[in-house]
Amino acid sequence: MNRAKSRQNVEICGDCGASDATWASVNKGILLCTQCCSIHRSLGRHISQVKSLLKSPWHPNQLNMVCTLNNNGANNIWEHALLENSSKLMKKKPGPKDSLSVKQEYIKAKHQQCAFAFRENYEDGLLSVENELGKQLHASVRTPNLETSFRLLALGADPNYFHDEKGSTPLHVAVKSDQKLQVELLLVYGADPTCPDNQRRSPLDYSRQSNNKELMNRLIESQYEVTDVFTYYLSLRKPDHSTGVHFYIPPTGFKSNPISLDKLQKLPNHVFEELVTDVYDEVDRRQTEAVWLSCADTTELNDVPFLPVDNTLSTTRNQGRQKLARFSTPELKSLVYDILVDTQRRQSIDQGSTIQLRVTTEMDDEPLYDSVASDEDYAVPFSKEDDKGTRINKDSIISIDSISKTNQMLEQLTKQLKNSDNTITDLREEVTLLRQRLKMLENENFELRGRLSQKHSVNGDSGFDSLEFISEAQQTDQCPGVPNGTSTDELDLKQTRKVQRPSSMYETREGIKRVPYWHAMKNQIKQNEPIRNTIQGLYSSPKDRETILQCTEQITRTIQQLCKCIQEPDGDECVSSGEKVKLAISKLAATVPKDTESEKVKLMLEVANHLQPECLSLQVSRMKGDSKAVELHFGNIRDIAFNLAKFTKEIVTKYSSSQ
Repeated sequence: MNRAKSRQNVEICGDCGASDATWASVNKGILLCTQCCSIHRSLGRHISQVKSLLKSPWHPNQLNMVCTLNNNGANNIWEHALLENSSKLMKKKPGPKDSLSVKQEYIKAKHQQCAFAFRENYEDGLLSVENELGKQLHASVRTPNLETSFRLLALGADPNYFHDEKGSTPLHVAVKSDQKLQVELLLVYGADPTCPDNQRRSPLDYSRQSNNKELMNRLIESQYEVTDVFTYYLSLRKPDHSTGVHFYIPPTGFKSNPISLDKLQKLPNHVFEELVTDVYDEVDRRQTEAVWLSCADTTELNDVPFLPVDNTLSTTRNQGRQKLARFSTPELKSLVYDILVDTQRRQSIDQGSTIQLRVTTEMDDEPLYDSVASDEDYAVPFSKEDDKGTRINKDSIISIDSISKTNQMLEQLTKQLKNSDNTITDLREEVTLLRQRLKMLENENFELRGRLSQKHSVNGDSGFDSLEFISEAQQTDQCPGVPNGTSTDELDLKQTRKVQRPSSMYETREGIKRVPYWHAMKNQIKQNEPIRNTIQGLYSSPKDRETILQCTEQITRTIQQLCKCIQEPDGDECVSSGEKVKLAISKLAATVPKDTESEKVKLMLEVANHLQPECLSLQVSRMKGDSKAVELHFGNIRDIAFNLAKFTKEIVTKYSSSQ
């Protein structure tokens, strides 16, 4: 294909607008410059599939599809929010001369997070949305309007959506309508060329029926794309699918590793497919890396040393994918060779033993005549239904064995599912019982608090909340007799307090039972009794307590206002809010007596002195657009505000306990 015809003065980078766009993102439908391409490669192939316009191998239809999407504004889908709010958000789009870090931040938001992409709001459920998008895609691929299909796929339409009424997939419709570019777009997004319709015919069958050799060859190539890439990686050649040869294993230069091949053969099909996918991504990364290093303008850019992390996969699989980069080239080629051998074996098993026997007969150039049954074949027993002389051949026995094994596996899976359902039911019943028990405990806790509030000790504290009562109850537990002056109801309440659980969920059961611990606490309180009386005397004035309460409330309000200001994008009032917090603390310092909380308030003033410089630095960093500095200063302000709020709460608690 002549690339000069596909260029319509739009060969600029879709991310930064640079004029030297020599790379392309196949699934994003845009062209890329070298710097933006390096960022796309670090995102991973699951986000962006990059290829060189000059040095990578292209199928003509695929290149035409990418150029058509780029020329018709496919980039507008990924920048929809920027175009709608051009006055504010368009400033976020970097230019060709911006730094690599600025471009990286923008590209991750655009392609990895899809922050600016077009999104429609649907009132129905997710299943209804998928059906609606699939029906629209099913209707769109019959037309040459490539942009509409691309928009639907970007919104999340399933390329393998099966239309219940039509009885086909979008790829069936595109093949029947001879829409080559639509076929390329669907294949890029993962359409299956072997998926049957309601008549059990695949898109490949329809291309053969219409004698469309170009589409037929393209569908066959897509079907064997993985093995073709592996073969080309080993021998720099691909099998000729037009002659019916779909597998080519190099006869020389490679030798199968028996241990590795034995491990591959024991893998289940789904695990084997995951391994093949990961190895395919690693081979594609190395081939793209070779093209990347051959370009002169990529020497100063960072390389991609291993496969990037795919968040949709498990951590174990991501680690295994990255470990593939440790394989040397001979080791990786040996693994690829074993995968090709086992892939051919697995496909021959899927095709059936009958087809395998026919292929072997034709390759051995033996004459085609009816085989004569041997004596061993006649020894096979006949069933009651074989009265006409039809005997069971070996293939049917093999198929019956495979069916019986499958049934056994299904029975085991059914048993496991039943056990899982029973376990889930038991857990739900246990959760229900625990919730009922929790509700009963809450009611019991509430009743105990109500009863305790009616019993007051001499010093004004609740009898159950004072340490004297606890120690007295412990002495009662130690002495066999009842102390003088203790009523029966009070003794019952004390014993209930001693036997039952704590009155609050924050008290530990062990703390009440430990006699030495409470005796130590009681002795310490007796030693600190003069200090406690002094503190109560200082706070005895209602006016002082009211003034301190007002100051702490003002500090709390100013801290809340500061937290709101730092979360706003502009944050112009951040510095003034920090100054208000400092003034409120200074007012509290002038009110609190010097002999009580002066050290704590002094510490609050020292912490508040760091608040205003941090607010000023946060404002300057936001003006410069330095995201790392903004995050640093934001965390510092948040820590300072948390410490100030903590100190304020301690003062309020101390003040409240002195009333």
